[in-house]
Amino acid sequence: MHFCKSKKHVWRHKIDAEKCCNGYRRIFVIGNNVPEDATNIKIDKQTGLKSGRIWIKVEKEEEFGAITPII
Repeated sequence: MHFCKSKKHVWRHKIDAEKCCNGYRRIFVIGNNVPEDATNIKIDKQTGLKSGRIWIKVEKEEEFGAITPII
């Protein structure tokens, strides 16, 4: 188990802990173009639609928790 920078969150994988609270946010993505590095990829049996979670780099957190992703 690995703690993030703030010591508020625990992760199984070191790479996730290094990004958490360190300029990245995890987002949930849906679609057939889910990146290969997405974790916990699920595929809907009926539609074949993929979904998973990815890390995105953020410039800063806006008021009310809005996020400006850098893509």
